[in-house]
Amino acid sequence: HNIHITSYMTLAYGKALNDETIAQIAQKHSATPAQVILAWAIGEGYSVIPSSTKRENLLSNLQATQLQLDSDDKAAIAKLDCHDRLVSPEGLAPNWD
Repeated sequence: HNIHITSYMTLAYGKALNDETIAQIAQKHSATPAQVILAWAIGEGYSVIPSSTKRENLLSNLQATQLQLDSDDKAAIAKLDCHDRLVSPEGLAPNWD
């Protein structure tokens, strides 16, 4: 089993939160973009560690676990892979390039 752990570095420094596809999926499900991203990550087997300390964000993150993305949503999100690496912690990540 592959186990993935990520904290999304504030969801890709806000890039993912502003993505039009994510916004459309969020609107479809009456959810927030953050909830869509968290629901997708959980559904893909990632162990997500949200870093918020705000009570309303913590509650929103928990609600994301109830969001059921359909196959169209998942396919649209899969097309978003931009092959871009935003974080490479020195000493922790291998030399990818």
